[in-house]
Amino acid sequence: IVIWIDGITFSYEWLLHIGASTKTNSSNKNAGYFGEGFKIASLCAVRDYNYSIKMESDDWFLSVKFVTHKIDDQYVEMMVYDVERSAQDLKKSRLTIKNIGQRDYEIFKTALLSFYYPENPIIGPLIWRNDDGAVHYRSSNPIPEELPYNTDFGRKGAIFCCYQMLGTCPFDLVVCIHNFRKDDRERSTLYRFEIIDIFEKLGSIINSEGAFYVLEKMRRYWNSVPKKNIDIYSWSDAIDRLIFKITLNEITTQKFKDKYSNILYLKKVKTYKDLNERHMALDWLKNRVKDKYILVKGYFRNLGYKSLEDFCRENGGFIEDGEIKNETENNCFIILEKLIDKIYDGFFILEDKPKFKVIINESAIYQGMATLTKKYDVQKNNYGIKVRNNVKEIYIKRGSLSKTSFYDALSTYIHELCHMFGSDASQSFSYALTEAMAILLDNFGEIEKSHKEWLDNFEKA
Repeated sequence: IVIWIDGITFSYEWLLHIGASTKTNSSNKNAGYFGEGFKIASLCAVRDYNYSIKMESDDWFLSVKFVTHKIDDQYVEMMVYDVERSAQDLKKSRLTIKNIGQRDYEIFKTALLSFYYPENPIIGPLIWRNDDGAVHYRSSNPIPEELPYNTDFGRKGAIFCCYQMLGTCPFDLVVCIHNFRKDDRERSTLYRFEIIDIFEKLGSIINSEGAFYVLEKMRRYWNSVPKKNIDIYSWSDAIDRLIFKITLNEITTQKFKDKYSNILYLKKVKTYKDLNERHMALDWLKNRVKDKYILVKGYFRNLGYKSLEDFCRENGGFIEDGEIKNETENNCFIILEKLIDKIYDGFFILEDKPKFKVIINESAIYQGMATLTKKYDVQKNNYGIKVRNNVKEIYIKRGSLSKTSFYDALSTYIHELCHMFGSDASQSFSYALTEAMAILLDNFGEIEKSHKEWLDNFEKA
């Protein structure tokens, strides 16, 4: 095996003494200098593996040998450098290792993959590069099991620090940050949070075009937000930095928006009104089967995207309410209210009769809605179900207040009244709604009387 670097030479005196190294305090961006590592590696190579070691640079070359030396009348075998002057002025530094077996040669080839250089087989096409770092796509060649990797991320992408592979990432990327250095003596794999730090650092030094392609590969974390005030495992800051870099270039920004025109960002929810709008907008979006949208974190607004709620509002997804427009509509509510009073005695507990409201936009996702206030005094109905809310208003979509929509209107009315027992996802609501439906089925005769009254109401109109 012959390893060399052109144009770089050094004095052999750096190899003479244990502890000699220019690496610790150097500002040069190299993987390492000759120091203790060379001495210890040479000792093990010659003593344990019977390798032949030759190092040459400038006008000198040396070989690593064992000699017998007498100390205190005892002969001791020790490793030495046999240094000779060379007639040629070698404009390079070159290491030659002989007597390499096939197995060790395969180990050497694997170790070679642990250093950053563009021709490395695990490195794919270049995305971006400057003096501080580089980003490539990953090639299709696998990362050998012998190289460092993070169990959280597997062997998908590779991370190089100071030209040396120290971990992996969950993206099809190869990232090299040239001045990100761990403790000089520590060669272990980077921790998960350190990998995230690498991407935050990358977001600070990369250009707009490079940020575009890196952000693409990180799509799974586009909605990443910290789960607590200090969250070392969140990708949020790295995503924000890449977005910011993209915004610095109008052409790259437009290119991103053209490619990802189906992005909606999620605003921070601060009030119960915000939370209700979020649920309503999500339900509305879910039913737009013809469209597929990507929901992302709020920082994407800086690229010019709309929020989920604004998009929903612009397209009539939120409920627009109005007053009852005529006596026929008002009678529909009265018929439903009378039926509920008759068959649900002791089941629905109301402080006051809810006001009637009409949903006037047919594009709204909900058929009905209820306005609730929290009930703080403990009260249960005759089924032992705790009443949690006061129902102040009940909304029914205008389309359900038609001659043929009695059963739709009735089921919506009962559904909204059941919210006095809890929210849609709660166990108490589900239980109450099940019991309410059972009561409804037991009172078919009364329901049909109300149905006839409903039809007569429209005949008189």
